Amino acid sequence: MARIRASEEGGPAPAVMKRRSDSSYLLDWTPSRALMAKATELSSDRYRAVLNLGNLKVSLQVLTETMPGTLSPRGAGTCIRIDGSIP
Repeated sequence: MARIRASEEGGPAPAVMKRRSDSSYLLDWTPSRALMAKATELSSDRYRAVLNLGNLKVSLQVLTETMPGTLSPRGAGTCIRIDGSIP
């Protein structure tokens, strides 16, 4: 198990964590109704993230039922460690 910091206002969300390889992990979670009530920017969609420690990348997928049969749009962004340092 892992905890995802899904929002500054809402606090952490529990997530299932599975090791995919020596350097990557899959995190899978759905925000609870209580968390969504505190953090209105969240939805009840399912989130999956792959954390690759080998190349310091994160891939995030949002599995939504807003438009069944369509793929979630791709995006880009940056990630930093919570303590602000780079390993």
